[in-house]
This record gives sequence, C-alpha cells and structure tokens, in this order.
Amino acid sequence: MHPRDFSLDTLLANCAARYSNRLATVDGDQRLSWAELDARVTSLSRWLLAKGIAPGDRIALLLTDGAPFLTTLLASARIGAIAVLLNWRLAPAEIAWIVADAEPAMTFANPRFVHLLAEAAAGEIVEVDEHHDPHGAFETWANTGRPALAQPTLASDRPLYMMYTSGTTGKPKGCLQAGSAVATSAISFAQHRGFTHNERLLSVNPMFHVVGMQQVAAMLACGGTSVFAGRDDDNAAILDLLHREGCTTTSAFPTICFPWQTMEPVRNGVMPLTNYTGGAGMGRPQMYEFIERDWDARVVGGYGQTEICGFATFIDYADMLEHPRSIGWTLPHVQMTVLDPEGNRLPPGEEGELALRGPSVMLGYWRNPEASEAALGHGWLRTGDLGTMDERGLGYLLGRAKELIKTGGENVYPAEVDAVFAAMPEVADAGCCGVPDRQWGEAVKAFVVLKPGMELTREQITARFKGQIAGYKRPRYIEFVDQLPRDPIGKLLRRELSERPVTPDQTA
Repeated sequence: MHPRDFSLDTLLANCAARYSNRLATVDGDQRLSWAELDARVTSLSRWLLAKGIAPGDRIALLLTDGAPFLTTLLASARIGAIAVLLNWRLAPAEIAWIVADAEPAMTFANPRFVHLLAEAAAGEIVEVDEHHDPHGAFETWANTGRPALAQPTLASDRPLYMMYTSGTTGKPKGCLQAGSAVATSAISFAQHRGFTHNERLLSVNPMFHVVGMQQVAAMLACGGTSVFAGRDDDNAAILDLLHREGCTTTSAFPTICFPWQTMEPVRNGVMPLTNYTGGAGMGRPQMYEFIERDWDARVVGGYGQTEICGFATFIDYADMLEHPRSIGWTLPHVQMTVLDPEGNRLPPGEEGELALRGPSVMLGYWRNPEASEAALGHGWLRTGDLGTMDERGLGYLLGRAKELIKTGGENVYPAEVDAVFAAMPEVADAGCCGVPDRQWGEAVKAFVVLKPGMELTREQITARFKGQIAGYKRPRYIEFVDQLPRDPIGKLLRRELSERPVTPDQTA
C-alpha cells in the first residue's frame, strides 16, 4: 500500500474487522460497536451519494461531539467529500464568513445551533438530534440498509476535512488536511503513547479543534473506545463519567481537571485515568504535579498546530521539570528545525522560527495560495512560533513571532516574562504583551491574576524580577485582573490584551 493510500476509513475498516463487537463509542445512552459504527457510516455514505454529493463537495458539520459527528465525518470521507468543521462557539457573522468561503453543499446541524446559520448560505440544512431519537431523520439514514451505489474513484491524497484557524492574524483560513495525514498522525500518536484496544478516551476537547480530532483519531488507530462528554456536562458529571466508563486517557483543559482536586477524584483507592496530555513549553509544569502524585497518572506535555494534525512533539513530566520551557522531541513521523527569515536552517542554540515537516503537514489553505506559499514555500511548515533546539533535538518555545515585543531594539519573548510570574506562589495566572511606548517603541505590560486571599503589589513584583531577567524585559506596566482572555483550548489571547488601555496608575 502506498503511504498515502490509507485514511481514517482504512482504520475504521480494520477496527470493524478486528474488533467488531468491542465498543467504538459511548455517547450518552448510545453505545456503538465497531461493526455498528462501520454499518452506520456505510448507510449514511450511500444516502449522501443518493443526494448527489460528489467528491470534493463540502459538507459542513455544526454538531456537538459524539457518534453523529464521527459518523458524518467518516461517511463524508468514504465518498471523497470534504468535511468543514464549524465551531459552534462563533457568532452568526463569523459562521457566515466561513460558510461563504467554504460553500458547503450540505450542513449537518444540531437544532440548538441552527440559529447560527441565519446569515449563512449553508446549502441544504440537515438537523441532527443529539439525543439519538430512533425515529429521527439522522438515525433513520444511519440505520437503514441501502443498495450500494457506484463508489467514486478517489485520489490518494484527497482532503478529509477543512478546519478553520482561529484568525489571530486576520480572517480565519481553511486548513485542508488529507485523510492520509490525519491517519498517519493518529497512528504515530497512538504508538508513542502505547495505546491498545483496551484504551478508553474521555473526549472533552471539541472535535472542531485539532486536539479533540487527534485524540479520537488515535482511538481509530488502536481500536480503543471514545467516550464523549456531553456539551452540558459540568465538572462533576464529567468526573462521574470518567469513573463510570473506566476512562484511561484524556487531554482535558486545566479548567476541567483542576476543580477535580476537590471533588473526590480518587474513588475506592482508584483513579482509572492513567494518561493525561497537556501543553508544554509554558514554564509551569509544577501545576500538573497532583496528577502524577495523587492520581498516579502519567502527565505528558506536547506542542503542535492545526496545520500538522495536532501534537507534533511530546515530553514526559520528568523532562518537563528538568526543562520547563521545552516542548520535547518530535513524534516519529515529524521532523523539526529552526529557520531564519530567509528559510535557512539554523544551528543548535540559535533563535529563529520553529518549522516542521512530515506526512501530516496540511495540503494548504483553502483558496488562499499566498498564505499556503508563505507557510509551506521553503519545504517546511513555518509555524509562526519562535524557538530554539539543542544538540539532542529538544525543542524550546519562545513565543509567537507576531507577539514578539521589540523594545529599544531588543527582543522580548512574552513566554520569558510569563515564566517569572509562574514561579510566584501568589499568582494564579499571568500574561504579558507589548504596548506602544514613545521612547522605546514598545514596552512590556503584564496582566496578573492573584490567587484568592493573596496580595502582591507592583513594587513587590518589580523587586522579584530583578536578577531574574534583563531590565528591558521587565514589565513597565502591571494590571491586576480577575481573569485572562483565553480561547477554548486555553491559549492566551495576547492580541486582546494589547488592545486594552494603558493608564498611569498601572506603572510598575
């Protein structure tokens, strides 16, 4: 088999043959075996063909995570359609812009999200009841045996899905990923983590984001079970689900797993969770100590992007403690280097732009050749992240290139400043950005969230920075806030911080 001739559909076929009666998904009260999931995909794909959907047509998904989402994604892939994964947290105008760009022939939508399509030309809208009504239209299409139709001839590197980037540099771009790329990433991920068919994933990251997609794809690679948390589940309900289903692995937001500390996470001496995946390179590995110590679970950090199908590197907790700014080593299918602005590779220790390559790199951006060339034109995926690598290939993240602060001709990486705050016991969260400065061009402004009951003055913060990093890197302004703006996967939105006003009383 040519390496690009397989996809998630290939992985599904293997699971259906090898693990036919084992659980593939748990979604509320619906439990599907691999054979049942495969049969539903077959039925829905034939329905789509009968509706006239052809290879290359776009099918938008505005669905909560669960069996219908996975079934629709796989059915689209089987006939060569491109799934457009819509973020239901967006506003109608944002959805409308993406839909106008993607031009879907059909949109599968949860009834609670249909209002988000009010301004969008979304093609035929198919409502999907998340409660698995056996008499509902979707369940009928997914369960009704249909005569086989002529299967289209599909290109080996055909796109599987289009996932729109967050748009931190302007309008969001549609990242096109081939089915072979997603499958390669899933297999590499599963092998690195040592997953087997006994794995049970607690899926809490939305599948319209690459982390959630990669986790579920890894279950297709190993024959494990995807246990989907409901959109309306609170922390207690998700923790109960974890125990009830004996989930062994997850990649949960800190906002979910941290409250579990006070909610009897270990029951009868057991925490079924054995693996937890989080971010890396943020300088705060100690925040996950309780997971290894109290839960006896393995913490693994990682770094990646939508454009490379999710995590591209991993680092174990012990290495995170020894190298708190590191993002680790690449997965077997990925190469990493550091490039200068002209695209030349830099030697170990030199600072530049982190770049990746391998079979899970995106095909490009939908209808955006200029952006595709900028990202891929040097033979590497230019990540937009600044970093270094040491002689052993260990990568270090310095921050986003567009977030680099230039003050008096000197470079300040926000992550360096954030790392100093991370060591302060009074600080719950902190982030910095560049703000205009008449004398130096830009100055560093920090936003600080204190832990409940803690006090810390600007003068005390300034004193603690002395001797830690250079004077030009220290915050010129400090604003105390209740919380920092972050996206759904916890990434700090520094652009929002930089737009907030600077006032004299914030001077450090």
